[in-house]
Amino acid sequence: VFELRYPADVELFAESFKQATSIAGNILNIAIATANQQRFAEQFAGLISIKPDNLKLETAILDALAELAAGAAHELNNPLSVISGRAQMLAETEADPEKRQLLKQIQENTSEISAIIEDLMSFAKPAPPRPTQTNIKQILDEAKHLACQKVSHKAGSQNIQPQQLDIQIDVSDNAKDVFVDSGQIVSAIANVFCNALESYENEIGPIKVTATSNESGDFVKLQITDFGCGMDTQTLQKATQPFFSAKPAGRKRGMGLAHTARLIQLNKGQLNITSKPGQGTTVSIYLPITKKD
Repeated sequence: VFELRYPADVELFAESFKQATSIAGNILNIAIATANQQRFAEQFAGLISIKPDNLKLETAILDALAELAAGAAHELNNPLSVISGRAQMLAETEADPEKRQLLKQIQENTSEISAIIEDLMSFAKPAPPRPTQTNIKQILDEAKHLACQKVSHKAGSQNIQPQQLDIQIDVSDNAKDVFVDSGQIVSAIANVFCNALESYENEIGPIKVTATSNESGDFVKLQITDFGCGMDTQTLQKATQPFFSAKPAGRKRGMGLAHTARLIQLNKGQLNITSKPGQGTTVSIYLPITKKD
C-alpha cells in the first residue's frame, strides 16, 4: 500500500487497515499469551518436581504454587477472552472463506490455551475431596466407562463402547470398600487406563487390573498392568510431573498422570509406577479402607 504512487481513497485504506491490524493484533496477543503460558508452565513444572522431606513443607509449596497458578490464570484468561471474542465477532461479519478459517483457528487456539490454564488450576488447587465408603468394583467400572468416553472423544467418535476396550478387571473377594472421594479416584484411574491404552498401537489393550486388600487390611491395592511400549528410567522419573510428555511436539499436554498422583495424594493414598521399555508398565495404587488422619 505504501508503494502506491497515485491518489487513493483514504477512507477505504483506513477501513482496510483497521481490519488488517485488528487481526494482526489478535495474532500477536495469542503469541504473547502462548509464550507466557509456556513460561509459567515450565516454572510450575520445575517447582513441583521438588521433593521436600517434610510433608508440611510440601503442602506449603503446593499452596504457594496454587497462588502462582491462580495469578497466571488471571493474567492470561483476560486477554484470551478478548482475543476469542474479537475473533468471533470478525468471523461473523467476514465474507472471505479463507479469512473466516483464519479467525476460526484463532478461536481454536485461544480455547486450547484456556484448557491448558484450566488443567494447571485443577492440578494446583483441586476441589477438597469428599470421601465416603465406596465399593472398589464400582469405582473401577466407572473408570473404565470414563476412559472409554475419553478415547471416543480423542478419536472424534461416539461409537466406542466399554466392551471394545480390553480392560480385564479382577476384584478379589477380600477387597473391601475404600474411603475416598469416588469421583476424584474414578478420574485418576481413568487417566491411568488412557495412558495404558496409548502404550499400544491399536489403543485398545490389553490391560489387566487386580484389586485386593493388603496384609495389614488398611489399604486396597490396585495393580494396573499393560504390556505396551513401556518407559525408560528417565521418562519414568518424570511421568507424574505436570506438562511432561514423552510424545513429540504437538502432543497432548501431559497432565494425566500428574492429575492422578495429585488426586490419590489428596485422598490419602499412594502411587507407585514400574516400567521397562518394550515390556510394559505397572501402576500400583493404594487406597485407604478407613478414614486417615
